[in-house]
Amino acid sequence: MAVPVEEAIAALSTFSLEDDQPEVQGPAVWISTERGATQSPIGIIYSTEVLGRFFPIAEYSDVSAYRLSLSEDTKALNQLNSLIQEGKEMASVLYTYRSCVKALPQLPDSMKQSQADLYLETYQVLDLEMSRLREIQRWQASAASKLAADMQRFSRPERRINGPTITHLWSMLKLLDVLVQLDHLKNAKASIPNDFSWYKRTFTQVSVQWQDIDSMREELDDLQIFLSTRWAILLNLHVEMFRVNNVEDILQVLIVFAVESLELDFALLFPERHILLRVLPVLVVLATSSEKDSESLYKRVKIIRLINIFKNDPVIPAFPDLHLSPAAILKELSTYFHKFSTQTRLLTLPAPHELPPREAQEYPLIFFV
Repeated sequence: MAVPVEEAIAALSTFSLEDDQPEVQGPAVWISTERGATQSPIGIIYSTEVLGRFFPIAEYSDVSAYRLSLSEDTKALNQLNSLIQEGKEMASVLYTYRSCVKALPQLPDSMKQSQADLYLETYQVLDLEMSRLREIQRWQASAASKLAADMQRFSRPERRINGPTITHLWSMLKLLDVLVQLDHLKNAKASIPNDFSWYKRTFTQVSVQWQDIDSMREELDDLQIFLSTRWAILLNLHVEMFRVNNVEDILQVLIVFAVESLELDFALLFPERHILLRVLPVLVVLATSSEKDSESLYKRVKIIRLINIFKNDPVIPAFPDLHLSPAAILKELSTYFHKFSTQTRLLTLPAPHELPPREAQEYPLIFFV
């Protein structure tokens, strides 16, 4: 005998479906139906406020029900993403930096007796700006150390089989891109060394009557080396990376990922494409730190593929009104990395000002947008 529908529904409503089991996986934040998911299923998106502005940050955590041993990877991802957001703020500080010296008053000859007071006021004004540069110096050292440690973690024998995920590769590339941008901005800002020279001069004048200034002088010397050395951030990253051997494998993985992403029909937005183009020459220089490493790299990535990529994009944006050239980066870094200076085929790539007029006219202007 058939049970009426109303009675069946009433009977089902008496069943208890509650239990103490944890949810295996919650609803996804954002699912893309294209070639890949844009958010990891273990990622949670939240906003953080930095200097009055809100930035979305993906925070990753392992799901207890899975027991996939992802706690180490998710912790590293969260750390890298936090460093990326902090680095973008540091880049904004450098990009918006303007010279303070031009706005400082100059005393006429009739007021030379107040020169000491002027030096003190000038020092206090410049010290505020230099404190921001010192913060950038400390941050880049910490970021380089953490990025190098993360790369070295994937160079362990047990991690070579289960390598980094696509999300992890992008996080490492984005942090490296932030470091490249900071270095480029530091090199491009002529106002920074000009302000620092005035700052050091006023420090010499006002510190005569101070006590225990040895530590301040040492900090001042370190800042001077940092500001006056071109590509100081990348040189520091190289030192941090090669404190432990066997980082060449992860560098080659990053290079292969960048080359294949640029060559194949991947759905890359222009910001993502520019990230890969900015970091690729740096990765190539770091990965060819010795003749053995360069031979291993060029077995996996033919040098003609790199040449074609750099020829197709001779100029890429670093910031809205600042651009850089992969070929120029390779040539300039070759003076600091002597092993790379033997890579003549890459070093013969023409810089933007060396392009023939016809090629310069045919270069697609869409890449500047």
